[in-house]
Amino acid sequence: MLRFLFVLFAVAAISACASRSVLPDVKEVKVSRDNPGKDCKEMGPISGTTMTAKGTQEEALADLKKEAAHKGANYVVVKQYSSYGTTVTGTAYECP
Repeated sequence: MLRFLFVLFAVAAISACASRSVLPDVKEVKVSRDNPGKDCKEMGPISGTTMTAKGTQEEALADLKKEAAHKGANYVVVKQYSSYGTTVTGTAYECP
């Protein structure tokens, strides 16, 4: 019984420790029209949109960066903005 309590306490102590997320923060996502370095890994297409009729390109770009970070990417090559600027598409990359 004492061994069980020790193991239970150890698991609780380890799980209570705060750790840094392995996903990049939105602030760490770089957006560019330039292709990334050769050592970057392509993670696929992504898009960012605004949910309001009067949305701006900046809002769409912020959503794009959030989507990139959610996928684990830290670099995005912007491909195209919609005609009203409420959607932006690109390709996400993970770069060292």
